[in-house]
Parts: sequence; C-alpha cells; structure tokens
Amino acid sequence: MIGDMHELDEDGEHDPDECGACIEREHAVDCECRCGDCCRSLVLEADLRDAAREPRIAQECRPIKGFDDEIEGYLLNDRSHGLACHFLDAATNLCTIHETRPLMCRVFHCDQARSDPDHPLFALE
Repeated sequence: MIGDMHELDEDGEHDPDECGACIEREHAVDCECRCGDCCRSLVLEADLRDAAREPRIAQECRPIKGFDDEIEGYLLNDRSHGLACHFLDAATNLCTIHETRPLMCRVFHCDQARSDPDHPLFALE
C-alpha cells in the first residue's frame, strides 16, 4: 500500500486498474433498489483488504485458499442462509455490514443490472 490508501503490485508499482482504493473511488455506487437479489444470486467473495476493513468477514466466513494453502480471500455465500450472503438480514433485506461491505458490493450496480434485461442476474425473472 502507498500510505493507507493505495495498493502496490508484485513489482512494487501502483496500478490504478488493480488497486482496490482506486477502483472504489472511481466506481463505487449506492444503489437504491435494496432488493437483495445480488446478495442472494451472485457468488460473493471478499479479499484480504475487505477482511481487514470488516473483521467479521474473516471471523465468520469460509476462507478461500490458494495453491500454497494461504488464505487469499473469503466466500460470503452461506449454506445456512440458502447460499445468500452471510451478512444479508433476511427479515429486513438489508446488509448488516453495509458501512464496511466488500469492494465487490461497493462497485456492483444492481440498479443498472436490473435495467438490463440481458443481465444474467435478472434475465430469468
């Protein structure tokens, strides 16, 4: 990381296309739908940076390990929740870690996907 914000690649260089902080700054959205369909239908993964921001991810979700058996991230889909996100509150349809949600959740534009009839998340509705 450069300071507390930017990530460096394996060569010690900053690549804005691979930097979580840059991706979030450029692409973060705040969807209005609150449908929870993305939380129920997508494969949801959090990386180590996400787990550092929200410790419950590492504490409560299944680790994803690489070939060297090191943890590379966490799977948020939970079998006990019908494969929905572990952090989706089924009663309120809201995210219980919304303020510290993973990057993939911060950049997924559900409202835009919902308006696209060919988007795989909603094409079967």
